[in-house]
Amino acid sequence: MTEKNKENVKCPYCGHEQEFETVESINLSLNPEFKDKIMNEEIFMFSCDECKEKAVIAFPCLINDMEKSFLIWLLADYTPEQKQKLDDELKNIAKTENEKNFTDAYVKRIVSSINELKEKIMLIDEGLDDRVVEVLKLLCVNEVSDQLKGAYVQEVRFNKDEGGQWFLMLIFKEGKPNAIPINKEMYDRVEELFKREIRKKTEKHGYCEINPYWAKDVIEGSKTGLSQQ
Repeated sequence: MTEKNKENVKCPYCGHEQEFETVESINLSLNPEFKDKIMNEEIFMFSCDECKEKAVIAFPCLINDMEKSFLIWLLADYTPEQKQKLDDELKNIAKTENEKNFTDAYVKRIVSSINELKEKIMLIDEGLDDRVVEVLKLLCVNEVSDQLKGAYVQEVRFNKDEGGQWFLMLIFKEGKPNAIPINKEMYDRVEELFKREIRKKTEKHGYCEINPYWAKDVIEGSKTGLSQQ
């Protein structure tokens, strides 16, 4: 079931306030047509009746895919209290053993931007673990840090070209983006090397935010563990 709402939103350009349709929950298994609307950002597009400008608005939204077993909350600037509320809702769902197995089987994530949401969906479609990819991102950036000459990397996004080749897109605060090709061999190597720490750092029953800070903890934790052996 896909749940829609109407909210009053101010245009970020002229301040005009008007009604905007938001979607509280999207079930991609029941409404697969919404997947394209997410990936092309149509569902998040606000069009001002007054100044005619368009803007992308990342409203709170839960994406559920029962076939691929994932739940993703798009929730910008969430507080610990908000996350606890969402985790408590999961616990309430998992009151019976059957429901517990059902929710435990799901990948459960929180993302703070539309780009992150789109990336998670793409990774799931590719059959990749977003945790492994996040660690791989950080390792790749560290590997080419000398070549960046102090340039500030704002984002690193997984993508693929028309031929299906994977790459990481480095987006800088200033200047043109840069691409780093990656492959399954690199992915498998990272998965094998960090699998223990990845499991350790992944919250089992609640929603996880898998981001560069999380990946940094995984890498540092793995270094500590290896040094103690």
